[in-house]
Amino acid sequence: MKTPGHYLGALRRRFWLALIVAVPMGTLTSIWALRQPKIYQAVAQIRIEQPHYDAALSTLVSRDIGPVDSATQTSYATDLVTDLQGRGLADKVLSNTRLGPELAQLDDPAMELIVSNITVKQLMKSNTYNVALTGRDPALTKRLLEAELEELVKHADGDRRNQVDQTVQHTESALNKLRQESAALEKQMLGQIASLGTIGPGGRNILEEQYAHLGQSIAHKQARVVEFQQKTMFAPLFPREGQGDPVAAMKQQQMAQLQDAKDQLTKRLLDLKRKARHFNSDPAVQNVSNHLNDVLDEIDQLGASFQKTKMAADPTEMIIESQHRDIEADESRLADLLERMRKAMPDHQKFLGLMSDRDTLRKRIADMEHDLASFEILAKSQTAPVKILTRIEEPTVPIKPNRVVSIAMGLIVSIGLGLGLVFLLEHLDHSVREPEHVSHGLSLPLLGIVPRIPRTALTHRGGGHLWTPAVPDSAAADAFRNIRASLLGAADRNGPIVSLLVTSAKAGDGKSTAALNLAAACARAGERTLLMDVDLRRPTLADAFPADPDDEDSGLGLVDVLKGSVPWQATLRHTDLHNLDFIATGDPSGVPIEILGTLELRQLLAALTHHYDRVILDGPAILGMADCRVLGRMVDAAVLVVRAGVHPTMTLQRAKAVLEQSHVEIAGVIVNGLSEGVENWSSYGYGPAPIAASSYRRDRALPASPTAAPAREDALAGAPADA
Repeated sequence: MKTPGHYLGALRRRFWLALIVAVPMGTLTSIWALRQPKIYQAVAQIRIEQPHYDAALSTLVSRDIGPVDSATQTSYATDLVTDLQGRGLADKVLSNTRLGPELAQLDDPAMELIVSNITVKQLMKSNTYNVALTGRDPALTKRLLEAELEELVKHADGDRRNQVDQTVQHTESALNKLRQESAALEKQMLGQIASLGTIGPGGRNILEEQYAHLGQSIAHKQARVVEFQQKTMFAPLFPREGQGDPVAAMKQQQMAQLQDAKDQLTKRLLDLKRKARHFNSDPAVQNVSNHLNDVLDEIDQLGASFQKTKMAADPTEMIIESQHRDIEADESRLADLLERMRKAMPDHQKFLGLMSDRDTLRKRIADMEHDLASFEILAKSQTAPVKILTRIEEPTVPIKPNRVVSIAMGLIVSIGLGLGLVFLLEHLDHSVREPEHVSHGLSLPLLGIVPRIPRTALTHRGGGHLWTPAVPDSAAADAFRNIRASLLGAADRNGPIVSLLVTSAKAGDGKSTAALNLAAACARAGERTLLMDVDLRRPTLADAFPADPDDEDSGLGLVDVLKGSVPWQATLRHTDLHNLDFIATGDPSGVPIEILGTLELRQLLAALTHHYDRVILDGPAILGMADCRVLGRMVDAAVLVVRAGVHPTMTLQRAKAVLEQSHVEIAGVIVNGLSEGVENWSSYGYGPAPIAASSYRRDRALPASPTAAPAREDALAGAPADA
């Protein structure tokens, strides 16, 4: 995750890039601001009122000129504002205005003088607008704005008159069409009246009136029948005095006796049913049943004769029957009328529809004639839709450019672009810059931090390498001392580290310079140190320790030893630093890379570790090549050199994975070329050291015995040649 500290660090590193972007752009924007011409502005205020017309006529025209509401007013004003800012009015203004010779030379005067420079702003959601026109000539700008507003007033008034005329013409045409439709309906209605013969005044249906009258007559007769039936029903309950019939009284008495006999026989039959064991075959039961049947027959006969006597005595039944016959005859005529009405109903409904359409047309014609008369009166009283409220003054003070603000804004934008470019590059840069991030991302110990070493005459070494022993009191020299101390600590934990491979993820991380200076630091600490260049693809250390040109074996190196041409002692170069020897690569042309995996190299390393306290190998890069994987299995440990701010964590993790797959022991990581936060890794500031102090440190670094060097030479001379 990028923090503000990362972006500030990027700004410190790439401040030159921000200046490269900001200075030219700031200069150009300042020149542009100074060369801008003066612009003047003429201002006027207008009011736009939409004409008020009759609402009924608004539906008769294509353009809505009906009652004015807020939405309609806004739409009407917006149309006029669009016309004011359009090219049509500008062309009319310029065709009526005499332009000077300098303005006549413009390619598009309407666009350059008016359309592109006029602005309209509404005041507080009202129908009042501020109109402003800008230009370089104040007098011409005033004249153009006056002419533009005059054309707008004429345009709006002419548009209003055209709408009124179109509305009147359209309405009169519609009225004539309605009158023709009404006359056609009248003619069609008269034809139907003559042909049907069933239509009365006001469009009434004669058959329908007859049907209603006959229905009322039937209902009256039915009511009379119901009345007679009720009288007949209640007459026996309330007999009149002096009118009793002795025959009927006798029959009623006989009926009562028979009913009593029936009840007694029924009760006796029920008793027998409870007592008799065989009810259906019992003789007593059969005798009682026969007697009961005889009584029931007598009751039926007496009831029938009694009913006939009663009917002969009361004539109401005859009247009811007569009424029923009349009702049946009337219902038959009613059904006939209903059938005739059903057949005539479609034609009558059609006639009623025509009559309704005629009445509607008459009402529409009357309403439209009234509205048209009112509209013509109202249209004559309307004022112009656009009114100029203020007098246009010739501007005297330019409104722009504000050169100070323009220059300041240009500088701010230029600086912002420069900073934005730096921050963008930092955002896109995923390389690891913090040593802690390297150690945490790889889960490896951090052996040391090597700051960026300034290239001077003292620190420059052959092959483009930097040589810290020339400045032993520098921060870089102390960094390699710290790396050696870290290696001693790792040896205490994991065993002695004599042979050490110095490698990196990719070429260019400074592994050769790190190996060179680490070897020098070990030698200055009194360790017998051998530095070997085993990078057969890009050998670079041979120029740091050039061989004696008079020596015939000056071109020999590691390759020749592995071939078996010479012993390793013949390729050894003694350096100008006490305790430090060097073996170059030799001529790798024509030599396969697989030579690094031979048994000879393993035996050579075993022999060298017996003669030296420290054997440091400058190996090839890891990614994409198998050389480092083979060499790593032959040494005690490997050191991974990482240049700060070059590789992302993913690349370093891939390099570590390659070594771990080959079971290479990784002692730790060295962060090289650190330029940011170096002060956090050093307790003192280093400068030129006094000679005495320098000599003291140098003496302390060398072996105390003066016979150490001869002893080493004797040991080398006595070593076996085939080792």
